[in-house]
Amino acid sequence: MIICPAQHFDIFSIMNIERQSFIPAIQEKKRVFEKRLKIFPEGFLLLADCSDEVILKNKTALICGYLCAERWDELPDFSNIESKNKKDYKKSLRKIEKRFEPGHNPLYTHKNEGRFLYISSFALLKEYRTKGLGEKFFKNSVAALCGSMKTIEKIVLLVNEEWKGALKIYEKFGFSEIFRLQDFFPTIQKKQKSDGIIMTCDAECFRNIEFNTSENDLNGIKI
Repeated sequence: MIICPAQHFDIFSIMNIERQSFIPAIQEKKRVFEKRLKIFPEGFLLLADCSDEVILKNKTALICGYLCAERWDELPDFSNIESKNKKDYKKSLRKIEKRFEPGHNPLYTHKNEGRFLYISSFALLKEYRTKGLGEKFFKNSVAALCGSMKTIEKIVLLVNEEWKGALKIYEKFGFSEIFRLQDFFPTIQKKQKSDGIIMTCDAECFRNIEFNTSENDLNGIKI
């Protein structure tokens, strides 16, 4: 397994992972991934299975996971939102929701010199889950991004409260909840919604992680 940069010709594989990972109501559109690749290609990484078995079967490596990110220059001010009057509260809350909602346009949120690394999405093909690969892929990807971007101070992400596996990974690496968006995510039960949990972690937590690279693996990170 190696972690390598995403390319525009990987879009089909990325969309396949997206469809396997999320319900239709929150799946990202192809054009959103294309924008992310165009605006911040350094923040879009793939997990590729380069095993002999896969190469023999498919004649090429199999893209089995992706992680994409943006750089933000600031975070919304969560500290005093609860104390605002009803009208201002709704306005401030909607502003936060728009920044974190799936499908938001990175053209308006990404800043090349931003101090916050926002993990906008992270997913694996079904057959590669529950094997510890998700944790390794996430850890090494974020470590690589933080290592190459020295001015990043914090990692930020949004997770559905129902995604227990992802929550477990994030908490293991020191992420903590800073704000909760109530009824943010659609669910399979159309009349129900689940909360979105905004979490952060210091970038330094990932900067001491070591990983292996090899020219034989297209300069990718081996996991």
